[in-house]
Amino acid sequence: MENKHPSEQLAVIFYRVNRAFQYLMSLNLRSYDITPEQWNVLKHLQEKDGISQKDLSYMADKDKTTITRIIDSLEERGALHRHNNPNDRRSFLIYLTEEGRSLIRELQPIPDKVNRLASGQLSEQDLLNLKDMLASLQDQILTEIERYSFEHRHQAF
Repeated sequence: MENKHPSEQLAVIFYRVNRAFQYLMSLNLRSYDITPEQWNVLKHLQEKDGISQKDLSYMADKDKTTITRIIDSLEERGALHRHNNPNDRRSFLIYLTEEGRSLIRELQPIPDKVNRLASGQLSEQDLLNLKDMLASLQDQILTEIERYSFEHRHQAF
């Protein structure tokens, strides 16, 4: 069997770690009837309340249909509400409700716990090194995406 270069396994490892982490989050959030995707949206609104659905979609890295579904479910549960955007009548601004803020306060220990469980065998220095390495990889990938987009901007689809 041929030995592969470690970089050839990165995508598979990233995918599996992300899936396992998301599953662990969903197990811990399940009793509150909330998904990791919904939690992510709530956290983004906590950081920047009153943003457009388009901006929230970008921040949460969700397509238009998925973010609409998430917003609908959180609005139905009373965690957020939509207001007409005074600068653009075609769009809404999304705001947390007091119930949404309360839900965030109640649930915040869960991702903290999941992060501790997921990283339990790593020292603080290992975690800092890993974070730095992953940030560096992300920067490299984004640079490559920008380069590719620039080189292929005039090609027809």
